[in-house]
Amino acid sequence: MARQLSVLYSLIGATPSIFAWSAALVDFDGPPKPVDRYRVEVDRRSKEVLPPQLISLSDLELAEAILAATGQRVASSTRFTDGALSISYKVTVQDDPDVAYVVQLRHHGRVASMDFLMNWVSKNIDLRILPVPTVYPIPGELERQEATGMGRQITRFIPGNMANLVYPGLSHEEKLVLVRRVALAIQACWQIQLPEPRLIGELIGDEASGLRIGPDRHYDLGGPFSSVREYLRAHIRYSFGALEKQQGIEEYKNRFQDRIKDFIDRHLDDIPLVVEDIPIVATHTDIGLHNIILSSETPTEIRAIIDWEFVSSAPYASLSPTIERLFRKSAANQFGPEFDRADELRNAFWDSIPDWKRWNQSAATKKFLEWFRFGEFMKPEPRMDNNMSEDEKQALWEENVRVVENMLNEYGPR
Repeated sequence: MARQLSVLYSLIGATPSIFAWSAALVDFDGPPKPVDRYRVEVDRRSKEVLPPQLISLSDLELAEAILAATGQRVASSTRFTDGALSISYKVTVQDDPDVAYVVQLRHHGRVASMDFLMNWVSKNIDLRILPVPTVYPIPGELERQEATGMGRQITRFIPGNMANLVYPGLSHEEKLVLVRRVALAIQACWQIQLPEPRLIGELIGDEASGLRIGPDRHYDLGGPFSSVREYLRAHIRYSFGALEKQQGIEEYKNRFQDRIKDFIDRHLDDIPLVVEDIPIVATHTDIGLHNIILSSETPTEIRAIIDWEFVSSAPYASLSPTIERLFRKSAANQFGPEFDRADELRNAFWDSIPDWKRWNQSAATKKFLEWFRFGEFMKPEPRMDNNMSEDEKQALWEENVRVVENMLNEYGPR
């Protein structure tokens, strides 16, 4: 049987004359390995697709970056585990064989802002609660990224294991310990003092201005938003756009798309005023287990939280999908079956941060989550496996159907 490859792509730049994309072929069924990404440019006038160019850093470019940022000379470099939006290298240096760095080539994150925010966290928050890798800013990188569209970030290499690979195999008691520690790390983010007024958008930082809020770039929602209701409307409209574009879910779209569109046209002004009371906080938007490094010796010890590409000022409950995944097994729809004794894991998490547990019981949070989850579950994942049983097919879309049906029935006509 022929092996199936998936295409990962994202827009990395646009000018009046070209669109530029990062594209890669990924074999999800094969052994894990770094993926070659290519810059593919499309002429906007002629529609001609230009020859792809490998996105990479040469040995010389790596050596120059390490020397400029750390003052050390490179001994060796090798491709390393990539992030979803980055290309990574692990670098050792001649001056200290016990030191290694990770150099990441990023097209989406503002590297200068990431460096500032990570340095700010390391100086202002107890690193035993919210540990981050040491960053080594490259002089002039802000200007370089603005000119090339690609930024380079250098961090200290942190040995350990990725939590998403370890967590499912932990005992229940070990999971309890780890979810408490994750809760405290998330709370540490939520307690960062944001600039007033508290707007909703991307959290940006630099030495000249400190922290400030800009438009949302993670999902291109716009903003910054001064109202929670405005944010929820943008979130729901974005989700509907994604639903319209998604292929392979025709059965679901035939059942729901027109009804959802009618709901959006008629009822987005019905979002209740009480949602404005929900706390707006700083969030590491991608603080899932895949971005947590655990100790190899003590698998409940957090060594580092990485990938600060998306940091937001947002309602605290917008992190609920990430938190909920701590209590569920991995699944294609991001809402897998619960772990055994999942309620004990939930209680351990929220009991560790009791002020936020009380907020969970508030009308503001409950109404916010009702509308937020409508956007989150509006678009299901396609049923890619032709060998799925009927029960498996129903389970894949079960939460999408439940959330959408409940919303349409409560607020809108059938």
